[in-house]
Amino acid sequence: MDSNEQAPPEFGVRVFLVEDNPEHSFIAVTVIRQVLGDASEVIVAENADEAVELIQQFTDTDRPDLMLVDLRLPDNGGFAVLSAARAHDPCSHVPMFVITSSLYDLDIAQSYELGASAVLCKPLSRAILKEELARIGVIPGKPPGSAPVSS
Repeated sequence: MDSNEQAPPEFGVRVFLVEDNPEHSFIAVTVIRQVLGDASEVIVAENADEAVELIQQFTDTDRPDLMLVDLRLPDNGGFAVLSAARAHDPCSHVPMFVITSSLYDLDIAQSYELGASAVLCKPLSRAILKEELARIGVIPGKPPGSAPVSS
């Protein structure tokens, strides 16, 4: 690492990941930790039923700071998870990113209707996750092309 690079800050962000594919889950957890630091906590649910049950247990003091939901869970489970999160008061304003391999316009539109902050393509990309987190204010970010601030 040269002197101009900084180590990633340790944000300690709590992330709730809903992903049924173990390989995609591993990639997502790796990318989350690369972007948000090792102090981040990642809670993983492997299916919609488990996710909805966990969502209903979150309170104002232990809710996640961010949710990443695989849209294509069996039986339209991704939509059920989005709906459950928006209906549960402590989670109703938590930013939700949908992760999907579907480029079907209706899926994307319905994700936004259910309160998704962004729809991200699989496999999860470090650059895109970082950009979207900065855009919604979860992490500090600078506009693309801006010059570094000198003191």
